[in-house]
Amino acid sequence: MGADIGLLQPWWLLALPLPLAWLAWRRRRPRPRLTILQPMTLRFPLLRMIKTEDRNADGARSRIAERMFALAMVFAVIALTQPVRFVGNVEVETASEPVDLVLVVGTPISMVLRDYVVDGERVDRMTLTRRLLDRFVDNFQGRRIGLVVLGRPPALWLPLTSDKTVVRDAIERLRTTMLSRVSDTGAALQLVNDGFGDTADKVVVLVTDGSLQLGAISPNAAARTLAAGGNTLYVIGIGASDPADYGGDVGGLIYEPIDPAALSEVAAAGGGRFFHARDVGGFEAALTVIESAHRKPVMPSPAQRVVQPWYPVPLGAAMLLLLTASLKRRTVRTQTGEPGA
Repeated sequence: MGADIGLLQPWWLLALPLPLAWLAWRRRRPRPRLTILQPMTLRFPLLRMIKTEDRNADGARSRIAERMFALAMVFAVIALTQPVRFVGNVEVETASEPVDLVLVVGTPISMVLRDYVVDGERVDRMTLTRRLLDRFVDNFQGRRIGLVVLGRPPALWLPLTSDKTVVRDAIERLRTTMLSRVSDTGAALQLVNDGFGDTADKVVVLVTDGSLQLGAISPNAAARTLAAGGNTLYVIGIGASDPADYGGDVGGLIYEPIDPAALSEVAAAGGGRFFHARDVGGFEAALTVIESAHRKPVMPSPAQRVVQPWYPVPLGAAMLLLLTASLKRRTVRTQTGEPGA
């Protein structure tokens, strides 16, 4: 029960000693003595006794009024602290802190190979990548998404944006050999670091089959540079790692399976993990794990909690005490004949 009650403005409690200090000052202040029957020539002892008793009673009523006034000020200060009772939490739409995501997608000639079977039909690597990334972007709960296309040289295909429609359209336009027949992974990771360098704590997802890698920059060195900037690199390997697992026609190409060990080293250098998408389920599971790894629960703040105000209770008590104290003081002034009665 106590944990459900709080104060929205607790600093007002520092003013609580002020009413008590005022009451102590009123008690120590010398009171003026009432002069009775000075103009009269005749003095009656019995009349003086009656006046003295009335004066003592008036003094007692005045002290009670002062105490009631001080107590009213105490209740007023308590009302200013805004006491409340927390009765629930406001549901927030997002269940995690948003992050920026950069997709680095390979488009070499080897992406035409049909390593995957979907609904009984063989699907090439590029088509499968487009489909699953489109579905992933549609359900993405982060902040923004950017897109870099692997090639030689690579290209910043789409800057960071929160418009999912634009991102999905850019993914749909990805085609094999759209930049070149080979890839330069090191240059692509360096492009991510340079093109999105002003945004820290990015999640970078490299989707590649790892084949035909050329370039002057080592992928491992570029991954370490990316991680040093506060980013995390994940690698999703596309395709089979054993030629025996591939049952389709390579179309005159030299079939080159992916190298999981080499791609694992790149992911480790970037502070992330390597996922081998052996099938459609493996690809989807990798994307789910990557997103959930950077999902941080949002704790409801006091501003997002439903509260029931209790300040009318001390405020009403303060007003009642002030009214009663005012009536008592008016009674004292009326009986003593003071001005303002």
